[in-house]
Amino acid sequence: MDNDRLVDSVKFLLKSVRQLSDHFVETNENITRSFDSVRRDVTELTERLEQLETSLQNYRDEDLIASGAPRREPELPVRSDTQENAIPALNLPLDGLVDVYRNTPALLQPFARPCSVSGRTLSGAIEEIELEVFAQGTTWMIETQDGEWVLLPRPGMLQRQTQIESLGRLFDRSAEASPPAEMELIKPGFAHGVEHGRRWYLKEKGVIGLHADPLQTSLEKRLQALESKLSG
Repeated sequence: MDNDRLVDSVKFLLKSVRQLSDHFVETNENITRSFDSVRRDVTELTERLEQLETSLQNYRDEDLIASGAPRREPELPVRSDTQENAIPALNLPLDGLVDVYRNTPALLQPFARPCSVSGRTLSGAIEEIELEVFAQGTTWMIETQDGEWVLLPRPGMLQRQTQIESLGRLFDRSAEASPPAEMELIKPGFAHGVEHGRRWYLKEKGVIGLHADPLQTSLEKRLQALESKLSG
């Protein structure tokens, strides 16, 4: 009799353990399914958020393009993940970017966001040199293949001393000349993004050289030569 009760007790315990095990497995599977569902939801929401951010960025960039000079189609390599963007990232190494700027700067226009030093910096509200998007800005900000932001002077002759002084916050000068002056890029500047494609803090100043306008110099030499002939 005692043996029968012992067997029954063991069977009862085994059944209870099996039921507990089955319940644990079922609970664990439900939890796993719940986590998988949450993970899928988070992934979907993240993708939708990224799409919204890209759409907002393109909207802002298209507005910037509309308020500035007409843009040409990109003729240089575009980083594949940004090829649908209004202003794509440039898929060139830094030395290639600098070489293009020195020889044919207009090719960089489709990749450039015009910008200038922000009012917060100019007013002394912040210590950092902050740049922000501005259609008539004196500098270009270009995103490179590795996600770095490169700062370049906007191409063109410097006609006023105020232009030179404005660039002085962002670029050291290796040679001086009075306006009108031709600008030579020695080294680009670098910045890190505060708000993607909208605001940056200067990380490293660039270097430029200023040279007298060769056309103006040539004209002055010709006038000097004419004066010498007339005085002789």
